[in-house]
Amino acid sequence: MTTGVKSNEWRIEMTSVPASITKSQLSELLQLDYARIDVRKSQREETCFVHINGFKDEQDANEFVQQNSKLTISGVKIKVDAVGPTADDRNRHAHPMRSHMDIHNPTQKEFSTKNTIPLPIIRNNPWRFQKKNMQTDGQSGQHRDSRQRSISQVKASTSASSQSDCDLAHDLRSISTIRCSRETPTECRNGIRCFRADCKFVHPKGWSACNDGVECINCECKSNHPPGRKKCISGNRCFRADCKFVHPEGWSACNDGVACIDYECISNHPPGRKKQCPDGNQCKNKNNCQHFHPNKPYSECVTLSIELGDAQYNFLGCYGGKTLDTIRKKPGIKDIKLNDGKLQLSGNSSAITNIESYLIEVLHEKNATITNTIMRYLQLPAKGRLLKSFSEKYRVGISFLDISSNASSPVNNNQYDNNRIENQLEEEDDDDDEHDGAKNNIAARTVNVTTVSGNFKRHYDRTQKVVHVILCSDSDDSLSNAIKELQSYDLCTELWALTQDEITYILKQSPQGKPPPKNITATNECFQIKYYLVGLAQSINSIVLIFVNYKNGVWRVKVKGFKEQVKNAVSNIKGNLNDNVKTEVQLPISKVMAIFLRTKASCYIRHLEKAHSITLTVVQPLYHKRPTYANDEENEENDCLRLTGSRSRIDSAQVHVENFLESLHEQEKQFPCDSWDISKNIRQIIIARLKKMQESDDCLAIGWIKQYTVIERNDTTPKVTISIAGMNKEAVGDVDEECQGIVEGYVVWKPTADEYRTICIVLFGKKSPSIEEFRQQWNTQIQINRDTSTIVIPAQSKMITDDIKEALLNLGKENKLRVNCSSEFIPIESKFRRFVNQAIRSLLEEAKSQKIFVESKNSKGLTMRGRSDIVTDFKQKIHSIINDIEQKIVISRLQLSSSESDLMRANQYKLALSIEHATETIIRDVQADTTSSSLVVTDDDTHSILITVVNNRGQTIVVEKGDITKAKNVDAIVNAANGPLYHAGGVDKVIADSAGAVLDQECKQLIAKNGGLPFSAGTAVKTTAGNLPYKCIIHAIGPQYIDGNRQERSLLFSCVLSSLRLAEGENYTSVALPAISSSTYGFPLADCTNTVVRAVKQFFADFPQSNMRKVILLDMDDAPCASFAREVVIDHRHAVLDDDDDGFIKCKIPPLKAKWCWQDDLDEKLFCDNDMRTIESAFQQYLKTSIASELIIACDNLRSGTMVRYQIQFSPNLKQILTSKPNALNNRLACGQQVRKNTGYTRDIIRYPAIPQEKSISVVYQPKPLDSYDLQVVLTVASWNITGITSEAVKQAEIEIRKAIASATITDPFSINLDKDLDDHKKQLMKIAAQQEIQIDFQKETAGNLPMVLKGLKPNVSDAKVKLLLYAQDILRIQVDNDDELRTPKEWGDQKEGCKLVEIVRNDPSFANIENRMKETLKNVKIDKIERVQNVRMWSHFAFRRRELKKELRLKPSLQVEMELFHGTNTTPPTEIYNGEYGFDLTFSTSGMWGIGTYFAENASYSCGSYAHELPNGKRQVFLAQVLTGDVHDCPSDSTLRRPPKKSKTTSGLRYNSVSGKTGGSKVYIVYENRVAYPTYLITFTC
Repeated sequence: MTTGVKSNEWRIEMTSVPASITKSQLSELLQLDYARIDVRKSQREETCFVHINGFKDEQDANEFVQQNSKLTISGVKIKVDAVGPTADDRNRHAHPMRSHMDIHNPTQKEFSTKNTIPLPIIRNNPWRFQKKNMQTDGQSGQHRDSRQRSISQVKASTSASSQSDCDLAHDLRSISTIRCSRETPTECRNGIRCFRADCKFVHPKGWSACNDGVECINCECKSNHPPGRKKCISGNRCFRADCKFVHPEGWSACNDGVACIDYECISNHPPGRKKQCPDGNQCKNKNNCQHFHPNKPYSECVTLSIELGDAQYNFLGCYGGKTLDTIRKKPGIKDIKLNDGKLQLSGNSSAITNIESYLIEVLHEKNATITNTIMRYLQLPAKGRLLKSFSEKYRVGISFLDISSNASSPVNNNQYDNNRIENQLEEEDDDDDEHDGAKNNIAARTVNVTTVSGNFKRHYDRTQKVVHVILCSDSDDSLSNAIKELQSYDLCTELWALTQDEITYILKQSPQGKPPPKNITATNECFQIKYYLVGLAQSINSIVLIFVNYKNGVWRVKVKGFKEQVKNAVSNIKGNLNDNVKTEVQLPISKVMAIFLRTKASCYIRHLEKAHSITLTVVQPLYHKRPTYANDEENEENDCLRLTGSRSRIDSAQVHVENFLESLHEQEKQFPCDSWDISKNIRQIIIARLKKMQESDDCLAIGWIKQYTVIERNDTTPKVTISIAGMNKEAVGDVDEECQGIVEGYVVWKPTADEYRTICIVLFGKKSPSIEEFRQQWNTQIQINRDTSTIVIPAQSKMITDDIKEALLNLGKENKLRVNCSSEFIPIESKFRRFVNQAIRSLLEEAKSQKIFVESKNSKGLTMRGRSDIVTDFKQKIHSIINDIEQKIVISRLQLSSSESDLMRANQYKLALSIEHATETIIRDVQADTTSSSLVVTDDDTHSILITVVNNRGQTIVVEKGDITKAKNVDAIVNAANGPLYHAGGVDKVIADSAGAVLDQECKQLIAKNGGLPFSAGTAVKTTAGNLPYKCIIHAIGPQYIDGNRQERSLLFSCVLSSLRLAEGENYTSVALPAISSSTYGFPLADCTNTVVRAVKQFFADFPQSNMRKVILLDMDDAPCASFAREVVIDHRHAVLDDDDDGFIKCKIPPLKAKWCWQDDLDEKLFCDNDMRTIESAFQQYLKTSIASELIIACDNLRSGTMVRYQIQFSPNLKQILTSKPNALNNRLACGQQVRKNTGYTRDIIRYPAIPQEKSISVVYQPKPLDSYDLQVVLTVASWNITGITSEAVKQAEIEIRKAIASATITDPFSINLDKDLDDHKKQLMKIAAQQEIQIDFQKETAGNLPMVLKGLKPNVSDAKVKLLLYAQDILRIQVDNDDELRTPKEWGDQKEGCKLVEIVRNDPSFANIENRMKETLKNVKIDKIERVQNVRMWSHFAFRRRELKKELRLKPSLQVEMELFHGTNTTPPTEIYNGEYGFDLTFSTSGMWGIGTYFAENASYSCGSYAHELPNGKRQVFLAQVLTGDVHDCPSDSTLRRPPKKSKTTSGLRYNSVSGKTGGSKVYIVYENRVAYPTYLITFTC
């Protein structure tokens, strides 16, 4: 096909289109294909031109004009015209984005060889990357496609039309863009368009400005000219050869005009010229033919076209710059162009023929076969980024030649076995169904199919569709590598089920910008879950397909894509859910322990919460559901300690909390009394004393008095029962001793009648002393009962009681000297208390022999009470000893890891105590050594390191939880600031308040230096740190998140990079920065942390020799910290960036045209730069149209520190003001008001003209390859103080501690069966080692085996081995988790209700089985009915817990994990069980023979007796439950149990799952956690 033949296509030209509209919006508005639309900017910046191609004829174009004749966009009427075909149009149609770039111009190449991204040529298909259709010639029966022929066919301009016309419709998509490779600070802001010949700034290569300017009349002048130069209105269509006006490049008019008979002439001619004969020189009727024919010899200059295959055309357009330059320099070649799938050459015919041979020699092609599924995956997700990345990597052109369903199509049998082919076919059909209705490229809805499980197979009568791919390149090596990679592609599928907690959490996350659906259906919920999961995958740029399906009570998720993409997506999804989905665990505790935890141990509770990012709550019992009498199963009310937190933390936290509870001491003590009245009086005294002890900081234990019912008093002897809980045995002993002293000191004394009379006369008659004075002197509330002539002496000990008796008897003896008693407190510091106690032991014994009462249990000192002179003498002696010890004391601090500290704390600090006695020192746990019930937070306590990663140069990224104003060991901190540098809220306000007024003043100065304008998002500035201990504060101007399509990610990336570059410029070595824009500015957390982490990694990649060695990412909240921790371990080296965002590489911000403020009470406050641009745009539109727009701005509220929505309303008289005062826009102008949406409160808005800027603000960035980062083991350090009288003793204690730790540390060789993806597995194994606080050293791999050496404390190594084996078994499992066990039982059917009871018919086999089992131990039982409990939510929790337990016990395959057992609820109605959240809730449990737990019986006789629930009609009910007994520990009764015992007496967290024993003629099983038992059947019976 010659260049002289015109295309028959028409196009539409639209003018006065607002420049703000995008191609996507136009495509949606006009209902046209995106590729048919070409948007071009006009000289007026506010409008643009739009060309729409592809109209087949004039009628088709005119119909479009009529349909859109009244088209308006943003209130502006659009002019729509139809334009006929021209040669220039044909070129523009073939290359709509190139705008007349001639390929022979070296400065304006049609295809950039450096900055373009190739796409395969595709036609006749609505996909962006489409399949090549094959057509069959009716005569020859062979496949024919002119676009796929070899280069050997060269078509001359004289060839027949039948040989040149292509049967296929061509629609070349432009795939090239010219990008600026670098901008310098002195670059001219007009770039290559600058028309000033005297411009002094730097311009891009190829720039030229005409010296004649607007007066230039040289039609050939290609330099830039100012606006106003005379141009021909006919443009390229002008046929006047003598036209003096300027024409577009490529214009040519024939001098012969209508008389021209040159067959090869391609210049413009006037209407009326004869047409060219289509048969050329082969015309058989030249004499009578009305057309003209060639009149030049064939050997002269001709234009020929070489047909190119799509892959060849694609390669030459994208990477063939060197090849085309070589052709252009060949002798005899005048011009070359790539056009419409052909290489058009002008020149000597023989030279053109040689070019054909050259191309055959240079261009290499190879074929590959891939499945249709892989092709669709490469094309559909995320705009085909994978395919573009592949093409760019190997510099190859790509075309899809054929789609075949023929069974004989060549497929790599090694890769695609029959089972896989069937599964892929099934998935492909599912994908097709989903794609039709999908609006998202990344995920489409589908029916779920388990593609990797051997349990589910579906057979089809079809065979696998395959696609033939042609690759073209000028390098055989590149082609070979590309083919090898392409054929290695295989799709990976990961399938798992979501838990009920995950479903609940996801459904609460409403899609951004979308209201919740009115009708909640499973389909709606599937889409909502998929929408959320797709967002998580997109946040890390993982290109995967995600499908969600609900069936039989199970929600399944399928993620499909390339292995690396699937791995990253699944890791992010599961990690996000693990970090954000809250779950809870309830640990049963006694009433006294609950009170102790709330009062005395609150500091430790808060420490555990902070250390493990969980919430600990003491749950009180439901009193109305408790029994009122005691029995074997339940005999007292108890509480629960509820752990609430993310799944990723709750397991490890539970181990530490259980170890903490076991480290506490609890006991019950009974004191017999003479009567219940005396017991009552003693109880009141003890309660008052216990209350004071509870309020005192000195006492580390509390007591709880048991209340006896009337029935219990009749069945037992009088007594006082006290339950005591404390930090340790000593503290509990102190409370016990004091209570015992009160009981022993309570005496009802009956003196003789004379003694009683004398005492009353002195106390009540003479009042010398009075009864009140006597009570005050002895600090005892004695009571004199005149009815019984008895004296009640409630003293603190029997010794004091005896002294009081003696004092009372001496009241009537005048010759007896009265004893003056006093009480003295002697303070002793805890750090040397033991040394003092040892030194004064003999003194205290001597004091007691002289009837001095000594109270030595106070942690702050001791109290002596007795004769004043004796007490004073002993006080002086003790003070002398204390002063001597203070002079000799030596204190040393020892740092131990958390596991080493656990070893020291084990068994009530047994190891520490033994070393203390051996070395005569005091060893104190700093964490536990506190006398305050409230946590005293220090700077060290506020920060906890979550994770650390490091690259091979030692540059580290640390994730911490803490306050940024208290960050330690950093040179600078980064503030999440706004453009005006107002410190409105969030971390910005926290930093500003801590830094003081100096910071605020410096920020105002920076704004003033910036011309009063706010700083643009994406930038950073620095100030001094004010009152904070840092070298400076860097203010990162983060973007406000609108909809994700306004360069938010690029701007956030830029502001983080700018901040770190500022720090690098100051030679700082460490910086701390928060999750910028995530809170106040609404940036999605996952996107925010992903962007920040990638920016930090990019900084380290760009500055490999940087002084910066450490960047700390921190926040006070758990969610950002968890998101940071999850993100830093992801390998971002192969992340694929979006086209729209180009990742974070490039963003451009236009300069501000005006400054906008709002009027505060005191002064004017700046809007941020983005809001200023939005308001200015709406303002200019309002001036043109006078139509008010619904403009909503979210601004910082400077008082509340939150974002507030305002509506901008312009004044209706603005036009009148500007008409009367044309210069009003050049000064301050009040233009309207901002109205608060929720209150209607108004503020004036003011406009100022902006100071002209030399150029637009641009951020251009070319990234360097990222580094690989390895996880560093972070050991939590605990401090221990060693105190001694001599330094030798302290050193000896340190040596003994190190020896004890070394003896408990083992080095154990170990190996697991892993042979693939070892690098990935090693990272996971390192995480397990870090969790267990051991070291792991990998050895050289052998076949199928990964050897390693584990080093650490013996219990930690033992636990780590189990976890490593379980991990290896999970990896090596052939089949996926069996989802059948998660489904609701088949007999439930398709249940719609959440919970219901279904009665079992008597002829059902299950009815007979249950009846027979009950009659084994209850011969006379009569079953009224059996109902099956069908609670979907409760079953889901139980089923997931069952699967987890099976995994945990996988090493014991013969173990029976589940049992069917009976349970009676007693006074608790069964409805509370089967309608509840947990079923058998631990808050219903009370203490029994095996402690606090839920009891189940093997025999029906046990539960159907006194424990069955009795109905008003006399019938009884019990449950037959499915109980996860797991690994059972059979043991004698132990009422102190709160959880199953550990499997070994170490600090290990491995415990049994349940406990069993025998009582009441049955074996009973006790579980100590929720959701491990399901109430399967409710049995109603009579006996």
